[in-house]
Amino acid sequence: MRDVTTTLPRSADSVAVARRLVDDHAGDLTRRRRKDAGLMVSELATNALRHGQGAVTIRIVVAQDSLTVEVADEGHGAVAIAPAPGLSGGWGLRIVDELADGWGASAGSTRVWFLVLFESA
Repeated sequence: MRDVTTTLPRSADSVAVARRLVDDHAGDLTRRRRKDAGLMVSELATNALRHGQGAVTIRIVVAQDSLTVEVADEGHGAVAIAPAPGLSGGWGLRIVDELADGWGASAGSTRVWFLVLFESA
């Protein structure tokens, strides 16, 4: 098992860095699932930058059969799927809900994770 944690600055460039980090550690995912994981971490990192506070932390755990990615910032509050997404946003957690094999958020925090299972050949 590999467990990597990186703290990113509050910068728009951090979204691309988060995506590259996931791509670097997602070697056992199919091409399609690697793209899905990249999109999901981009959405969560964008949410952390847009709505959160303080540093953004990315944790990537690669297990024998899965990849888990956690995105956190130093804010407090509830994480929920927006009731009515629109042109200005609200799609991030809907995308994660659709693409991930599992996801969740730690109560009272802005720490959100998603799970992607490796597909067997």
